[in-house]
Parts: sequence; C-alpha cells; structure tokens
Amino acid sequence: MILTKIKIHQFKGIFDEKEITIDDFNLIVGQNDAGKSTILKSLDCFLNSNNPSPDDLNNKSGNNLITITLHFNPSNQSIIIDQNIETTFEEEELVNDDNELVIKKVWDVSKSRITANTFIERKQYVENDFISLTEAQLMTACGNLGIDTQKANGEDFNNKEKRQKIRQHNIDSGIDFTFVVEKLPTSGSNRFKIIHDRIKGILPRFEYFKADTSLSETDTAIQKFFKTLAIKTLEEEIDTSDVEDTIQSKLGEVLEKITTKINDVVPSEENVEPVIDFDWTKLVSTKFKSTADGTEVPLSSRGDGFRRITIMAYFEYLAEQQKSEHQKIIFGLEEPETFLHPSAQESLFHKLIALCENDYQVIVSTHSPIIVSNTKKDKITHIHKTGGTYNVEQQIADITSIAFDLGIKVDNQFISLFDSAKVLLLVEGIDDANALNHLCQLYKVNGVITQDFAELEIAIIPIGGCDSIKHWVSLNLLSTLNKPFLIFQDSDKTNAAEQSPTKTALENLGFVDGTDFIISKKRNLENYISPAALNRLVPNSNLHYDDWSNVKQLCGKHQLAGRLGGRGVADRHFKNLTFDELRSTFFDGNEDEFLNIYTLANSKL
Repeated sequence: MILTKIKIHQFKGIFDEKEITIDDFNLIVGQNDAGKSTILKSLDCFLNSNNPSPDDLNNKSGNNLITITLHFNPSNQSIIIDQNIETTFEEEELVNDDNELVIKKVWDVSKSRITANTFIERKQYVENDFISLTEAQLMTACGNLGIDTQKANGEDFNNKEKRQKIRQHNIDSGIDFTFVVEKLPTSGSNRFKIIHDRIKGILPRFEYFKADTSLSETDTAIQKFFKTLAIKTLEEEIDTSDVEDTIQSKLGEVLEKITTKINDVVPSEENVEPVIDFDWTKLVSTKFKSTADGTEVPLSSRGDGFRRITIMAYFEYLAEQQKSEHQKIIFGLEEPETFLHPSAQESLFHKLIALCENDYQVIVSTHSPIIVSNTKKDKITHIHKTGGTYNVEQQIADITSIAFDLGIKVDNQFISLFDSAKVLLLVEGIDDANALNHLCQLYKVNGVITQDFAELEIAIIPIGGCDSIKHWVSLNLLSTLNKPFLIFQDSDKTNAAEQSPTKTALENLGFVDGTDFIISKKRNLENYISPAALNRLVPNSNLHYDDWSNVKQLCGKHQLAGRLGGRGVADRHFKNLTFDELRSTFFDGNEDEFLNIYTLANSKL
C-alpha cells in the first residue's frame, strides 16, 4: 500500500481542492505560514483519526464540509471480504480508472460530534452490479444470467469465483460501467461494511513528528514502537498464562471478599463483581541516560539538539532492519532540522533517505537549505500563497523562488570565501572534498605530484549532486564569481554497461565530459575503499563488494554497522587509507583516475 496522492478541500488555508503527488521521499518547502504543515495535518486527520475542528474549516467555505482524499497503489494487497478467500482490491474492481485505491473522508464540522463519513471509488456496472451481493444473492444472479455455480465435480464455486463469472459475463456482453464514489457504512454486516473494516486494517500508519514536540526518547511514536516489540516478544516467546493464573488467584481471593462486603450494603440491582485485566504494555517503559562526570543524566535534561539525535538514531535503526511486507508506515516530520548543527542536518537527511530505501515513505516540511540542497528537484513540493490563494508547485523547473524562500542568494557572504581561489573544483559532498584533499596529500608525500590543491589555489567546494537545488544555485553563482571550474561527480552506475545518469544530466545542461566535468569510474566514493582495506580497518567485517555495489547500504545494514560507520563509511575510513590502498583502486594499470582529475583541474589555472 503506497500513498501516491493527497487531495485536500476546504481544510485550513486550502479552499479550492489541491492535489499533491506523493513519492517515497517528499520535501515540502515554503515561507512561514505558507501552509506546509497543512499537508501533514491532513494525513494526521485521515490516518490517525484526529478529526478536524470547526476552526480547521477554510474561512471561504460555502458549507461546513472538510474533505481529504487519499490515493494508494494497492499493489495487489491481499484482503478477505468473505468466506476466508483471499482477493485484492484490483480483482474486486474496488479501484478507480487508474487502478488506484481511492479513499475519501468527509467531516461535517458543524456537528456537535465530529466524525468522518468514508467513501471509496469503484467500478459500477449499470446492469448486474454484484460487489455488494450476499452468497444467496450471488446464486440468484448467476441463475438469472445462466451462469453455472458448480464445478464439474459438483463443488460450488466460491463467492469470489461467482463474482468473477458475473464480471466476465458483463464484459462479454458489453455492459456499460461507470466509476462511482460509494459511501462505506460504519455499522451493520453487509459487504461494504466488511470492505470498510478491511480498509481500516490495511491503511498505513502515520507517525507524525510536529515542530513543537521534543523528538526525544519519550516521544509517543518511539514508546509505541518499543511497547509493540515487547508485546510481540511476550506473545511469541514467553508463556504468561502461569503468571496470569497466579495473580488472578491471589487477587481474586481478596477481591471476592471485598465484593461481598460491597454487595452487603448496596441494593441487589446495584451489585458488583470483580474483574481482573492484564495490560502488559503498562509494564514496559524505556528511556536513555547520558553519563557525564560519572553521573547519569536523563536526555530530557540535555539540550534540544542532543535529544533530537535520539530520533535520528531511531530512524537509522528502522532503516537498517530487514524489509518486511508488513511495513506500512509513513513518517511526517515538521522542521526536523530545528536545533541541529548543519552537519547533523545533513546526517539527518541521509537517515531519512535510508528509511525510504527500506520501503517507508517520508514527508518532511523544512526551512533547511542543507536538506533542500541535497534533495532532487522532483522530490520537492513548493507551497506558496499568491493573493491569499494556496498554491502547490511540483516538478519544478525554475528553483529561483525556492532559493529566495530559503535565503539562498548570490550576493551573500559565500562569494567572499572563494575570492582568492583561482579554480573551483565542484564536488558532491564534504566526504568527496575530504577524500580529494587526502588523496592529494598522499600523492604529494609519495612524490607523484609536487603541489597540493591548496598550494595551487584550487578550492574544493561541496555543492551537492547534479540534481540538487544547491547545485543549480552554485552554478548560477559561478557566473558571478567568473572563475574557471571543474565538476567531479559520482557516476551512480549500478553496472559497467549502464550509462551514467549523472553524465547524461550534466551533458543535457550543456557541459562537456573531460572539459567541464569528470564522472567517477566507479559507482560512488565508497567503492574506492577496497574490501581488503575496509576489512583491515574493521576486522571481522568480511565485506565483499565490487565497483558497482551499494557500499553505503551494505555497511548500514551490517551487524558491525557502528564500527563501519554505517552509511558514513567514507567519512569514517577514507582518511585512514594508505597510499598503496588508494593507488590500487584509482590506478587500473594504464591510467590513474585521481591524476586525471588533478591534471584537468590544474589545466584550468
């Protein structure tokens, strides 16, 4: 069940219905009070049943109805709507014309008790519509249409098979159909009530971290995670029946005596009886303490930034767990960068991306230029208001307005940092800059070159990947700096024969390979750390990979992830590689890849 689209109508700052396409990773940007959090709050209303209030109704609304519609790719999710026979939304045609599961909720906020009416979009045949029919009604319908209800061996077709036969009859007979929005009842026992219950059971969980919450180890989402894990352990690994029987017996004796005394003094119609319930989740409580000067200090007493690191570690743990078909969580975060150092913000970004790689969906609202600069343009949603009208901009071509909203300008102090540089060497991240400087020092010490980049006055600038906002802003900045430059980027290839998507993107922008840019011969920077070198640095890691493996992912999911550095393996270990170890990965026997970069950058002087 993958969320693909959100439609919002008359909720908070949204009057006319707005549609937001949702991907695996989604970044919402915009100025203060633009309405970024409205998208996250709409999901909270829908998926967590936090019903809106009258104050949430848009002030231009002509009625009292708030409507939120979610579109999902059901991915042939198995459901049971009768007879314990597995089926799918697609097979039962409980999807729209695009094969999406579309669920709509409508709240009338004028009512004293505000609850949602739920609707589903489905295919409806103008004749012989059958999805809501009971078993007896299906038998009658099949009889009227001349459809056999028994197999050759005398065994009855099940209800799913009967529906399929009527469906095929309608198709063969050219029966017209339309797509309708059907209200799902909340009571009764008919087929649509069952469908409603099944939908509630398979919708993803929405973990919502608001901007004004602590994002600490006491957060409800984290505690719920630990308590669920504890209950699962109790159910699967521990027999609690003896404990419960013992407690029931001991408490029961006392409670019976107290009950007798109560009933002796109250009328018979008000008599009571003892009840003993077990809630094992209330026995589970987790927290962390930091140690300072030998004294244990709760994280709640540490700074906000330190406490927010807890949530980063929680995300990293989830990203490293084995994928499961039962993972159905959407993470919504409002301004998670608050209180975090810039380097921690970049680390947070990579942890969120890792969640997506493990089949979670992530939606983030942010003001952080660091997080935005690392995000591909097609993952960004820009929210802005024009004349009081709420606007949603996706698939953005011109990022100038986003850069302005975030305070990224070509006339800021960034320019003065590179006034003395003669050549700009533009790389993706700080890891790449540190790696090239380390390489340069080793090559100089070993007599391969005579001057390092600093001595040549070549400034190495991390600007993000070629699809990032920072890259476009930085390239615009180049015209202001009016300095020669060379771009060095990861190839991002997954095999030797593949065309590098980075190379294609740069060429489409008019840059020339070997003149304006160089693409790495391997997949990423981490692939230049040989398995032998990494196994030397982290004994017993026993990692095996080639030039095209996703080394970050391998290290992030490894049992020694902490020692390997997880997805920060390059930052942890590249500086500890020897000249011989690096030369073995940069020199293929014919040409030295680092010397190619160094020579081309030098030629720009």
